[in-house]
Amino acid sequence: MPFRSKDTLQAWLDEFAASSAGGGNAFVADQEPVDGVDSGLVIFPLANATTSVYLAPMAVGVPDWRVTFEAQPEVTELSPEAVYDLCREITTAADLCDFLQHKSVEHMAQLAADAQD
Repeated sequence: MPFRSKDTLQAWLDEFAASSAGGGNAFVADQEPVDGVDSGLVIFPLANATTSVYLAPMAVGVPDWRVTFEAQPEVTELSPEAVYDLCREITTAADLCDFLQHKSVEHMAQLAADAQD
């Protein structure tokens, strides 16, 4: 799907970062295309946890995105302030996932409209 290209996703991340929501330190992963299709993997580093978090489309041809939290390699102990910071980071990850899903829906609708013309 064209919306999984690194250039398109980077433009969307830039748009999200410029919004009032901010973008954290999210970036598009450099990956080898699978069957000629970019994976669309977006990494969202967390400053207040040791787990890896990434965002990705659910499947080819589907505009739905999901946030994935990988297993933590170690125990994380946080102060109350750091927990609040982690909550803000996770909220931003959810906002970004929602943003990417909406952009994907719009992009697919535009592709369908262009195909009809």
